Amino acid sequence: MLKKLLTWTGIALGSLLGLLILFYAMAYFQTQARIKKVYEVNVQPLAIPDDPNSYAMGKHIAEVRGCTGCHGSDLAGGRAFSDSTSPLGTLYASNITHGIGGIEYTSQDWVRALRHGLDKNYRSLWFMPSHEVYHISNNEMAALIHFLQQQPPVDRVIPAKSLKPLGNVLTYLGQYPLLTAEKINHEAVIPKEAPSFTVNANY
Repeated sequence: MLKKLLTWTGIALGSLLGLLILFYAMAYFQTQARIKKVYEVNVQPLAIPDDPNSYAMGKHIAEVRGCTGCHGSDLAGGRAFSDSTSPLGTLYASNITHGIGGIEYTSQDWVRALRHGLDKNYRSLWFMPSHEVYHISNNEMAALIHFLQQQPPVDRVIPAKSLKPLGNVLTYLGQYPLLTAEKINHEAVIPKEAPSFTVNANY
């Protein structure tokens, strides 16, 4: 009797383990397919301004939309969303200046990242809240890009991003908001103008 019980227990545990392995394999490959997905989008060209009022507008947008909150007041990143000890993976805020360890973005690259949540290879950025800023008007977006482009370079190398098994599973289940581009309406019609902006002491 005991031998039969042990046999059936072994079969049940083996079957459960097999199901878990199958589930993880499905989660891993589907998540990786989403990470590697190349999006076909039309990146709208914007005329980037170069005047003090646009700079002030862009600075204000960067502050209220969280750019400086995530990437720091110097925009050189380094904030850990999850470090090497996290079961999710390794993910730090990027250095978005043009210093060592930063990025070399053209105006079109900035539009692609901010409006579509995509990198230069048209794949989704990780954990960047472009879905909270992509719909701002064209003149606001252009002002934001002007501000970002004018920031001085900071040399700071950021650890490479990676995803651990739990991060894969939670991304697959929709419980880890990793892939920015999936949250954006890439066909949205964006207004050209925003309400007039005036610099004041509150900004």
